[in-house]
Amino acid sequence: MMRFLYALILTVVLFGCNSTPSPTGLILDANPGADSGNPNSMFQYDGKILVQLTTPELGSEIWAYDGKKLQVFSDIQPGSGHSVPSRFVVYKDKLYFTAVKEPYGRELFVQNGSSAQLIKDIGDSPSSSNPNGLTVFNDVLLFSANDDVSGFELWQFDGKNVSLVSNINDDSRSSNPIGFAELNGIAYFSAEKTGFGTELFQYDGAKVEMVSDLNPGPSGSRPQELIRLGSTLYFMAFTPDLGLELWSYDGLNMSNVTDLYPGTESSSPRSLKIVGDRLVFAANTPDSGVELYSLLEGQQPELAAEIRPGERGSEPQQLFVFGNKLYFSADDGEHGPELWSWSSDAGATLISDIEEGSLGSNPFSFIRYDDTWVYFSARTEKYGIEGWRTNGTITEMVLDLWPGSEGSTPNDYGTVKNQICYSASDGVHGREFFCITHDDIKPVVSR
Repeated sequence: MMRFLYALILTVVLFGCNSTPSPTGLILDANPGADSGNPNSMFQYDGKILVQLTTPELGSEIWAYDGKKLQVFSDIQPGSGHSVPSRFVVYKDKLYFTAVKEPYGRELFVQNGSSAQLIKDIGDSPSSSNPNGLTVFNDVLLFSANDDVSGFELWQFDGKNVSLVSNINDDSRSSNPIGFAELNGIAYFSAEKTGFGTELFQYDGAKVEMVSDLNPGPSGSRPQELIRLGSTLYFMAFTPDLGLELWSYDGLNMSNVTDLYPGTESSSPRSLKIVGDRLVFAANTPDSGVELYSLLEGQQPELAAEIRPGERGSEPQQLFVFGNKLYFSADDGEHGPELWSWSSDAGATLISDIEEGSLGSNPFSFIRYDDTWVYFSARTEKYGIEGWRTNGTITEMVLDLWPGSEGSTPNDYGTVKNQICYSASDGVHGREFFCITHDDIKPVVSR
């Protein structure tokens, strides 16, 4: 009988623990009063949201939220100093990032349990090496850093040792490698070489080489937005005869995909995204202005949608990939910048006229919650900038955190369990860490 009662009590206790509701609203007033904890750089890791947060006692450090509690994850710069951790990446199941710690400056760190460990003082204290562009390539972590001797060059970490991959300029002038993308086991990036300007380079794990002197001379072609579709690398680059246009490279041949804006004017293809089996991007043409274009690998781009007919264009922005669909902001000339979607099957569709009239709601900061819902921020005259969500059919305002037309301006979203968390200001606590539970939302507005 006693065993039965004990088992019953234990069951009740466990049930009670599991059914404890998730916290909602303000999770922590990190910097009490109207001052801000200024949460930012949210990153999903090990079932938690990691966030840079500032408190008077600890300064700017990493905090972790598991859906129940927000607590210090690592105090890198002891005391009230600021380590300002950022540029998080997972490599070999460990968390790597950059942070500031005296006397080293900003360097590369790894999280070991409850503490952070300096990988290497690349900048030779007190100079910061300022690692950036952290990218996992094959079995190493690639990044750009400055050792105060070679300038900003390509470095790598293999899990044990940090080493300079190549000093492209052979002196202290920086090559500033950026925009890493992988194709057929080779890392591609943009870098500046003296006399050649900024061109496309490659690293095969053994040596670094310039792929092509696309625009001969000291200016270079300035490749940007490198992205892989199938077995082809696409990017935007400049040449004097074509302007800024879309180029491709298959590992052997480099070619201009098309001169969308004929002559020396630029179509400036931007926001390159992979949606299903297509490359989708915004570009400018003399007849259509800035509109969406798409292409299948190896084929010519086609106008994906002429949302605003005529020369002005709809100016698609904030392109966000959701499965085989794209969400974005665009202006059709009637509704202002509003929420649209595009897919290769359905084309472009106005999802919701959130701010009725011609001003538009300017949706931004999209984040995927599950296979159905996307959360984002949008502006209305009545509520200001607040949090919204859509499933492609229903679009709802999910909170009015700062009542009135000011708006809480939620951004830098993250998700954990059944919660959506974000940085916002309610007009009382400054910008702090807030969460809302998906299943408990009672929409303020529904479109």
